[in-house]
Amino acid sequence: MFSEINGKYPHMFSPIKIGNLYYRNRLCASTLGTVPTHTHISSTDYGGIEIADKAKGGLAMIGVCCHGTKGASNYEANGANLFVDKYALDILDEQLSVVRAGGALAAFDVGMSSICGGQFYTPSGLPFKDRPGKEFPEELILSQVEETCQKALSAKQFGFDSIILDICTDSVVAAFMAPRFNKRTDRWGGSYENRFRLAKLLVERVRETVGPDYVIELRVSKDLVVEGTYPFEEMLRFLDEIRDKINIVNLWWGMDEYWEGNVKGCPTIFEPHCNIIDTARTVKEQIPQLKVAVGGGIMTAQECERVIREGYADLILLGRSLLADPYWVKKVMEGREEDIVPCLRCQNCYHIATQHRHTRCSVNPRLYRENRVPLRLPRTDRPKKVVIVGAGPAGAKAALTSAEAGHHVILLEKTDKIGGLLNYAANGELKIDLNRYLDYLNVQIRKADIDLRLNTVATRELVRSLAPDALIIASGSSPKTLRVKGAEFAVSAVDYLARDFKDIKDDTVIIGGGSAGCEIAIDLARAGKTVTLVEFTDRLASVANELYKVSLTEHVKHCPTLTVLLNTETVEIRKGSVVVRDRAGGKETLLPASDIITSVGMQPNSDVIEDLLGIIPETYYVGDCKRVATVMEATNEAYYIAASL
Repeated sequence: MFSEINGKYPHMFSPIKIGNLYYRNRLCASTLGTVPTHTHISSTDYGGIEIADKAKGGLAMIGVCCHGTKGASNYEANGANLFVDKYALDILDEQLSVVRAGGALAAFDVGMSSICGGQFYTPSGLPFKDRPGKEFPEELILSQVEETCQKALSAKQFGFDSIILDICTDSVVAAFMAPRFNKRTDRWGGSYENRFRLAKLLVERVRETVGPDYVIELRVSKDLVVEGTYPFEEMLRFLDEIRDKINIVNLWWGMDEYWEGNVKGCPTIFEPHCNIIDTARTVKEQIPQLKVAVGGGIMTAQECERVIREGYADLILLGRSLLADPYWVKKVMEGREEDIVPCLRCQNCYHIATQHRHTRCSVNPRLYRENRVPLRLPRTDRPKKVVIVGAGPAGAKAALTSAEAGHHVILLEKTDKIGGLLNYAANGELKIDLNRYLDYLNVQIRKADIDLRLNTVATRELVRSLAPDALIIASGSSPKTLRVKGAEFAVSAVDYLARDFKDIKDDTVIIGGGSAGCEIAIDLARAGKTVTLVEFTDRLASVANELYKVSLTEHVKHCPTLTVLLNTETVEIRKGSVVVRDRAGGKETLLPASDIITSVGMQPNSDVIEDLLGIIPETYYVGDCKRVATVMEATNEAYYIAASL
């Protein structure tokens, strides 16, 4: 298709015709959704997370992953069928209307059920994760194929522009493909032909049902990552065999409930950006008839442009980037890239498959709370003078939020730059996303109507002289001191990161296996340095979310120069060595080291709170100075306090 689009990203914004559909650009929203049992009491489920905002954000297509009515015990891909319930159709009609509000195409995600009559079925009756299953009988396999076909046809008749036929990740179809889950000896198991028989039958029958002109986007995992998956070569062979039955390959990687696969499909900071684009190009080169849509940590406009320009894929699937900022695409269109809120790849939005401990976005307080967090704060009719002490993540967010509401903001920062500990934590190869967030805060503070005063210590006298109506203390935290003999021979992780990995030594001992210590260790090991990580407890990064820990463990294993000593106590630090003791057996070991780093946690700068409390009634304290917190906790708390002034 001829395009006259020029500018900075001509390939990313070039239109494309696929089947009978015109995509106005190459940017699509991946099908991100939650099942009805994942209750977010302050948001509305429009068939996907934050759909109402994404729909107005400039995308070409939005995938709707509709999960049935609230309180349902299963979801569409596992048994719920909205098209047979007239009341559910009312919900679906509103979801479709919302998706089209900004001109995007609407694709409906369709999957084959693994729950029938309340019974959970697996290919061979083996448990799936922790759920017991019953073997899928052949007659039920065939009937579920036909029900899936009817759902696809219903989606077409209801008005969806295309379907996403979902046979990836945790779907029962993917389980049939994988020897780990499929031990059958009949025509549905064993050989490649048998294990992929269900997938091939399903695709063929869906195509027959919806007709030759309706766009089918087939969502597959290149492999499931887990032991006993199918190899990518088999998936490639399958795609070649059904190439005339589908229009688009929607390429994913891994699984969901099996966390070792989850962290590939939704890559953590330990994975590179664009982690499956080489696989996407292989599909394009070997099966040129198919269009390829790919995601996998494509985070920036520059990366999107490169993927399309260099022929890795035809469409980009944006996931978490749109949760951090659903107006990502529109901001690029308008030349406002500097206003994009970058995703940190922290997994806090996505660990819904784990324990649900604070399922939020680290940088977007509106996520899951659209019904109480407005897109834009209304301007106050009673502006206050707001003094904020500290310009770290909490203080910066409080300042930006207060200014947005129309208050007069004075931001006091004792150093010569904003960002607080982000100025150190954002250093290293693993922190490119956090570094982008630091850049974002700098730009937004500069553009906002904020009286920023750097190199200014917020004494009680100064704050009193400013006569604020509201005072927000965000004075941050400082590294804890390791209380052992010879501690003066070590440097804190914060001070070490201040070097920005310059003049790094060949052998380093890191005391403390929290997130900071682990990330420094991996960065150094990847640079070829010898590293010993000493952790007092029996687990690394104990307070991080589970997906982070799974990915961390995997990548530690792939660092041959990194040694981890768990349940190990630091006895003494000497110049050039560390004495440690095995807590179980009591054996002491001398570890030689040219660099010794302590990463044993942070402590609130509570002295600032004590100094400034009692000046005015409306005083708050947020972030690390209250309780050592993550960026997510600091940002969310600061927003809510500032929005309530």
